[in-house]
Amino acid sequence: MSFKDIPEARKFMNFYSLVNQKKLELVKSDKIRVRYKCVLGCPFKYLISIKKGNEGCRVKTLNPRHDCNPAFDNGRVEYSTIAYYFKKKLQDNLKYKVKEMRADLKNSFLLNASKSKVKKAKRMILKKLEWSSADDYNKLEAYANALRDSNLGSDAVINLSKESFLQGKRKFFRIYICFHALKMGYKEGLRPFIGLDGTFLKGKAKGQLLVVVGQDNMNHFYPLTWAVVDRETKRSWTWFLELFHNSLDLNMGNGVTFMSDMQKAIKTVHPEAKHRFCVRHVESNWCKEYRGLEMKKLLWWSAWATYEEDFKDQLSKLGQLKETSVTDLLKYPPQSWYRVYFDTKLYKPIIKMLEDIRLKVMNQLRNHEDEVRTWKTNYNPQSMKLYNDYLKIAHSIEVDFNGDNGFEIVEGVDKFIVNLQGKRCTCRV
Repeated sequence: MSFKDIPEARKFMNFYSLVNQKKLELVKSDKIRVRYKCVLGCPFKYLISIKKGNEGCRVKTLNPRHDCNPAFDNGRVEYSTIAYYFKKKLQDNLKYKVKEMRADLKNSFLLNASKSKVKKAKRMILKKLEWSSADDYNKLEAYANALRDSNLGSDAVINLSKESFLQGKRKFFRIYICFHALKMGYKEGLRPFIGLDGTFLKGKAKGQLLVVVGQDNMNHFYPLTWAVVDRETKRSWTWFLELFHNSLDLNMGNGVTFMSDMQKAIKTVHPEAKHRFCVRHVESNWCKEYRGLEMKKLLWWSAWATYEEDFKDQLSKLGQLKETSVTDLLKYPPQSWYRVYFDTKLYKPIIKMLEDIRLKVMNQLRNHEDEVRTWKTNYNPQSMKLYNDYLKIAHSIEVDFNGDNGFEIVEGVDKFIVNLQGKRCTCRV
């Protein structure tokens, strides 16, 4: 076995000591050689020395056999060795606690590492990750070019800070990504429904991740585009939605319905689009004043109601619990989050994070494609289940022909009119 130099050989032996649970003793160490032995009586020997011509170093003497017990307290394992082991784990989970790290070492290697040593290792990792994260921003333009070259027709837009640019510096401001395959998927097979939201990014750089998703006919989420911006403001949302508007050729938004947390930038960019509010956001604001399981239940039942009589019944029940609850609820525009008023035509360090999102989307779409290949008919199982459920309901209702409007349907005390030619029913389901 060969090594670049003596420091690299010592580093390797520290890893060997950790993985094999052996408390090795460093007998000799200088610029040209390093020698190890194990505990007294154990036959293990290891000598590494510089090769002739000073071209790295290699193992000269080795007796790999051990007849000693595993070392529970192993001073040969340095904090830098522990840092190397935990680098990937801490990168994936910055909330990884020192207590959990010590338990991991104990379970994996029977190592009783001191709290101070593990703390030092964690600080070392976090410091390197901060440096690596900052360096990642310098590589973003190359990353965007690579995306465009390997995914023709995709959009990858980077903005630099104007203030820094005027000072002669180049500082990252925001990035937008939309893959060509996702554009085509939306245009060729998705409902004209678009949901959007933002989430805080953690770490030294902070910022916000903005995401837009669609929904396919199996009710799976279909990611469309995402961006990293400095803050979630109307200005950043407008910039994001204008780029999204161009990527999907949405014109003025006619025939498209957006759902968001009351995001005002939608009307600015897509004035003719329908806008719905996310009921979970309405609920979280409204429930600050009105709590209780029964009130939450009636809030959702009123939101789910598809025709006006049912909607009014649910609001009446809510008003009986607390009269002001209905008044405060109706302050949110009903046409934006109650189904009874809806238009019925509508039926993821920065480069590592962006790459994780790309891979997650790619795998998600592949899994959905594999699922489609299992279908036994030309129709998806979700649609067939819905069809069969409604077929059972149809057997229990009364149907009367109406020459002018189609059919009158009587279900219990409710009566609806179905127009087969216009594909409409007054129940609006």
